[in-house]
Amino acid sequence: MHPLKFEYERVGDSFFPIINVELIHEDKSIITKAYVDSGAIYSIFNADLADVLELDYKKGKKIYPLGISGHICANINDIILKIEDAEIPCKVLFSDEFVVKFNLLGRIGLFDRFRICFDDQERSLYLYKKD
Repeated sequence: MHPLKFEYERVGDSFFPIINVELIHEDKSIITKAYVDSGAIYSIFNADLADVLELDYKKGKKIYPLGISGHICANINDIILKIEDAEIPCKVLFSDEFVVKFNLLGRIGLFDRFRICFDDQERSLYLYKKD
């Protein structure tokens, strides 16, 4: 089976494994960019995206994940992540305190559905669907 291949995206003078991902909740969806982060447990998105999806994200369980910049308040919600033709039911975080440059795709949902290869020399990310 052929992997999904994504070229790293240039940001300033550096290249990052950033891909397009579609967030789906009920009959609403939005496409956004997200950094594939093997160090993140959850995928986390800015709360503005939940608003577009008409998702009352604050009804989700409140947690305080630790990141590079310390703890933030976030809420766990169930949505569908769509990467190319793969639809992944997934628990993700939304936070109005998440104000970094990129949304993050973490391990839960993504890393258990794909074998993931970061090829920094080639500046490419490969996702191999698991059986």
